Amino acid sequence: MMSRKESKTRRKFIKTAWTASAMALVPGRVFRTSQESSPQEFLAACREGNQPLVAKMLENNPALLTAQDENGRSGFTLAKLQGHQQVSDFLKGQGYETDLHEAALDLDWDRFDVLVGDESEETKGQINAYHPMGGSVMWAAAAGGASQDIWRVYAKCANPNTEFPQASTPVEQALQYADLATAEMTAAALLSNHADPDPPNGGKNPPLHLAAQRGSLEMVELIIRLGASVDRKNSGGKTALQLALEFGHHQVADLILNEQEIPRVCQTSRTAYNALGENYEVPVLDDIPLYLRRRLVGQAHGNLEYVEKEVTADPRLVHAQATTSEISVEACAHIGRKPIVDFLLNLGAPYSINTAVMMNDITTVQKYLEEDPKRIHERGAHHFALLWYPIIGKCDLAMMELLLTRGAEVEDQHFLGTTALHWACLRGPIDMVALLVENGADVNRVGRKFKPAGETPLQMARDEKIIQYLKSRGAM
Repeated sequence: MMSRKESKTRRKFIKTAWTASAMALVPGRVFRTSQESSPQEFLAACREGNQPLVAKMLENNPALLTAQDENGRSGFTLAKLQGHQQVSDFLKGQGYETDLHEAALDLDWDRFDVLVGDESEETKGQINAYHPMGGSVMWAAAAGGASQDIWRVYAKCANPNTEFPQASTPVEQALQYADLATAEMTAAALLSNHADPDPPNGGKNPPLHLAAQRGSLEMVELIIRLGASVDRKNSGGKTALQLALEFGHHQVADLILNEQEIPRVCQTSRTAYNALGENYEVPVLDDIPLYLRRRLVGQAHGNLEYVEKEVTADPRLVHAQATTSEISVEACAHIGRKPIVDFLLNLGAPYSINTAVMMNDITTVQKYLEEDPKRIHERGAHHFALLWYPIIGKCDLAMMELLLTRGAEVEDQHFLGTTALHWACLRGPIDMVALLVENGADVNRVGRKFKPAGETPLQMARDEKIIQYLKSRGAM
């Protein structure tokens, strides 16, 4: 026969067991007899940014560090995509080793370079391959807010227009980055380097819709300037104008309503002729590895010795083009390397209006503009405006005067606010600075071509005479 104490203990045990059984039936409640957490719980904590919980789970079960969800995404990836830097840093501190795409997402360029290794045809495949996080390495870098560092991915033969079913494009992903300024810088770096401004597939919102929804005047203008359709509807059946109005961005809405006033980029001279005025023809280059063509373009920015050596070995490299769409002669033209430009032109490289302006070839520039007046809106490599080239080439003032007379407007020919005036203030001469101001250049406009925070012409000026002139015209 049980004692009173034993009977009381037995009743307490039965009550506790019944309560636990009943509670186990409550929806959403999970009870464990062990301290270990499931991979799903760990990944959810990473996604939610709960660093203390993530740490506790890993302490109890270190194997969770490499857990993946049903789509193959790690806790590191889920944390990064949600902007939880503290969690992703903690996971790396615990020994998590990022793969190639994750390194790009993390903007860990040292790790990225190690994983890519030497350029090869295999490298191109890795860079442009799909990752469970949502796209290629370029998509990952865009999602991470790479800004101008996106060039590091381009330098490995990344294609900005690689598409995957139901996935957003790199530009679309860039425009969804939380910080708008970073989103704009990243998207602009992509759009100025051959990324499609109006991809046929992609996510639920095309680039123009995303920019309009976020109220980004400069991005809306850039995307329209590059040829995106303002009439296109997103997956929900709405136009970019409707989204701008819905989110209260009335300046953006006005810009879209007056889109006919935005000069579209013209490229009719880009590959029309060679320096002899003959029709330009591109030889077959498919048997030359892409990474070698890209490398030639990269070196053409300033390494004459390398260019001469490689082009002498295979003259077809004169026509090399990178995945940025930049042609070798365009690379040296936008840097102002006239000896390299001369070398390539003499071997049949295309002679665009941008290159002709930089070379101070006023006769050819006049001919091109007479043939097609819209060429005043042509742009060079990386979306460099035509008005920038007289400054880059240290041309006579007559070249700038010609372009202004033929319809080039300083404030229209900008890149995230950076105009020819910014360049002239950086490089001079003062006569060109004065000419641009007299033709409507805003002395206080902030340009973000070189720095994310932006700079005014006065902040970029180095010459004391230019500084004093700007101040006399109201620069602050």
